[in-house]
Amino acid sequence: MLVKTIILAIISFSSGLVIAGGVFAFISMIGIVPRMAQKTGTKNNIVTYENAIILGGIFGTLSSFFNFNIPIGILSVIPAFCTGIFIGSLAVSIAEILDVVPVFMRRASLKTGLGLFITSIAFGKMTGSILYFILPYFRK
Repeated sequence: MLVKTIILAIISFSSGLVIAGGVFAFISMIGIVPRMAQKTGTKNNIVTYENAIILGGIFGTLSSFFNFNIPIGILSVIPAFCTGIFIGSLAVSIAEILDVVPVFMRRASLKTGLGLFITSIAFGKMTGSILYFILPYFRK
């Protein structure tokens, strides 16, 4: 029984490493970090962005394995805010790489309002996340 558990743990750990490597390779491939640094004018902080992504991946993995709660209050806003920024950045980066936003803007004949369009996407993602965590039947 112990050998079976050890083999299962090794397979699980190896699978996790492969998935994490794939996610980080995907993030690198679509160029989130350089694009974010270019847009914000903070090219000197690329290492900080990369470290934040790695620490976020580690924190997310640990939160999947260990059941810990962050007390409700101002401290619970910080991880939620960071998660929202990451998901929003990823969604907008994927959309930009796929040229969804420019194609939509041309097809809809919109000359102004790109900022409002992207902001509405971000608020839609935020609303979906809030509903997911507030309504219990989403998490079953």
